[in-house]
Amino acid sequence: NEYKSYLSMSDYSVYYKNPPLTSGQKCWGIIIAVILAIFYTCCLPFEPVYPTPTLRDEYDFIIVGGGTAGSVLAHRLAEQANVSILVVEAGRHDYDSSIRIPIASLSLLDSDKNLVWGYKTSPQKNSAEGFVNNQMSLPLGKVLGGSSSIGDMIYGRGNPGDYMGWGSTWSWDSLLPYFLKSERNIDIDSSSYHSSKGEMPVSVGDDECIISSMFTSAAQQLGYKLVDYTSKDQIGVSNLLFTVKDGERWSTARAYLEPAVNRRYKVHLVTSSIASKILFSGKRAVQVVVNQDGITKPVRAKKEIILTGGAIETPKLLMLSGIGPAEELNKHKITPIVNLPVGRNLRDPLKFWMRYSVSDEVKTITKDKVTSAKSFLEYYFSKSGTSSSSAFSFSRNMYMSQSVSFEYPYLISLSSGSWSQSLQSQSTLFVNTEDSSSKQPNININMLRAVSLPNQAEILGVKYELEDQFNAGLYDSNTNGIIFVPTLLHPKSVGEVKLRSTGIHDPPVIQPNYLSTDTDDVDTLLSAIRLVQRLTKQESMVKLIKEHIPLPANPHPVDSDEYWRHAIRQFAFTTGQPSGTCAIGEVVTEELFIKGVEGIRVVDNSVFPNTLSTDSTGALIGVAERAADLLKKKHFPVKGSM
Repeated sequence: NEYKSYLSMSDYSVYYKNPPLTSGQKCWGIIIAVILAIFYTCCLPFEPVYPTPTLRDEYDFIIVGGGTAGSVLAHRLAEQANVSILVVEAGRHDYDSSIRIPIASLSLLDSDKNLVWGYKTSPQKNSAEGFVNNQMSLPLGKVLGGSSSIGDMIYGRGNPGDYMGWGSTWSWDSLLPYFLKSERNIDIDSSSYHSSKGEMPVSVGDDECIISSMFTSAAQQLGYKLVDYTSKDQIGVSNLLFTVKDGERWSTARAYLEPAVNRRYKVHLVTSSIASKILFSGKRAVQVVVNQDGITKPVRAKKEIILTGGAIETPKLLMLSGIGPAEELNKHKITPIVNLPVGRNLRDPLKFWMRYSVSDEVKTITKDKVTSAKSFLEYYFSKSGTSSSSAFSFSRNMYMSQSVSFEYPYLISLSSGSWSQSLQSQSTLFVNTEDSSSKQPNININMLRAVSLPNQAEILGVKYELEDQFNAGLYDSNTNGIIFVPTLLHPKSVGEVKLRSTGIHDPPVIQPNYLSTDTDDVDTLLSAIRLVQRLTKQESMVKLIKEHIPLPANPHPVDSDEYWRHAIRQFAFTTGQPSGTCAIGEVVTEELFIKGVEGIRVVDNSVFPNTLSTDSTGALIGVAERAADLLKKKHFPVKGSM
């Protein structure tokens, strides 16, 4: 009533219905407005502008697959004048904003997001005993950028020894100029092994990770030297490089394809479209049958067809088109055009998780850090904090100095946020457990700096009755912990890819035969497990480790060799980097032409005769760069290359 003595009735009515905001209300209003703006610009799907072309009847080049290699090839071919290029991608655009956020890398493997093919292997006899139906998930990218859009973002080139069986014109040295041509290193100055002038951003990162320093020190205490694993000298402990820039993932779609499509207008891109068959005129590949929006259309390639669909889809398409093992094709009433061992020689590395809880004085990535508003705001405004790293964290130190020291006590905090970093530690160790004099590693050990991952059992496909035991109370928790990840780089087990049917939407039969060579691969992984245990007992790590988190359903005495062999056959899982199914020398020539026919090449992991001693993304980019020069040399000899 006291307000009535100061205000007229009309003023009172306005005041009563719309009272002035208090300072607290104004503050909350600003906060809500900021959150809504962030949600709109950051959380809603990011949509790069790709032109929507009308499919022509013919192009100079048809690239089947807009993944890691296809994006590189489209960019390089579009540098030529008067050229037309069609890129046919089975997946969708890379609009999903989580593709760019490094901490979200594990979520991208969820088949519900439709960013992966959702392959399952055939039931395994010697492995996958802890997984549903004894099958492993094989998550390969079905999106622009391919697996460079969904993988760990680790940049690697392999070891010189990896290329020994590729033929006389292929070697690590011959690929080095192409590694340098593609690399745009944000943190390391140009040198004999690094470049800052390429298309693909590569970085060491922004944050210091003390846990990684502990790992590095432990490796040094065991006698391993500091190396640059992307150089020719790979055995030892190194800092990882990532395809990350300014706190965001960079795929080849973003670095290569998007500029080619948007700026040159020589590249037509069709997504959610299946290349169902290659048509031949005699022995020459002349057309690709494209299925787009339910409409089937043959499209002619005036110069060449280039297959870049990967080690599973490329052999499937070739066999559907009449190129493959005659016996296999005849089973499906496909007339063989040329009899080649397409789909054979499938090789796929395996890795294994060793989970540890760690001291509370060490702050690893936990649920609260990832989901906190503070981390979200830090990432949005500065691309810093836990989300902006890859699954491994970063540090420049190991590239700047020749020694790493660490002082006690461990009064450690992670970085200032959570979204700017990923799960992986910055350090990596390459060793040969069978031959200490070898310069080619057989084992790689990485470390995830989180143990309370969202439903680990579901991520790996653990049997339903073992899920609770496997998750060990870690799901949805804030347990401080780490996971060591030893990887079997060169498995002796060999498998194959075969047709399930002639249906273009039916997945092929994938039989990798994991761990099928008696005990060779199991014993190699066992030696890696014992090495991890030795690392955890070194002075720099012993105060960090609290206890090992055991795996379920193991009848053998804990930590016996039998215990670990059983665990390996239960829970070792794929790296998601299969290769070899269209190997150089067997299916394709050294110029990557398919043997026995003309006008068609393969440029993807399937041409690798063997596995590489690292993540294959960087190596495949280099191979695609060299393949682009082979194409330019043949079709644009005056312009040249490089």
